[in-house]
Amino acid sequence: MSRPLFLGATLTLFAACAQTPAIAPQPELPLDDPRQQALVISECAIYFAAVQQLESEGRSANGNPTRDCPDEARGRAADINPRVSVPPVSEGYPQTLYNRMIARGIPTDLADDIAKSQAFWNLVAQRDSALGTF
Repeated sequence: MSRPLFLGATLTLFAACAQTPAIAPQPELPLDDPRQQALVISECAIYFAAVQQLESEGRSANGNPTRDCPDEARGRAADINPRVSVPPVSEGYPQTLYNRMIARGIPTDLADDIAKSQAFWNLVAQRDSALGTF
């Protein structure tokens, strides 16, 4: 690879990584609360599953969805297959989570499927439960 081409590819990679938004903590929970970490791990498990599915299809993400994700999330199962009967993505956290998947580089068609998955709605319920018991 020529030096200018390598430099361009490297800068593009760094730009993509820099644009991947961080996983925002839930402001209603203290940062050291174990529920906060559990939510991050569940969200990251979705991102790892999405990357794995993209790779199995010969595709790639438009960024680095797993950036800043704990390694612990890599081994956690996340069923991102779409379900038939699911609620539509609604205002609030479901929409925020969907938008964050897109912003982190998950292609829209896969994000649409994930938004119909057990893992997505389990995370929404997990968050609601964590905040409801705060």
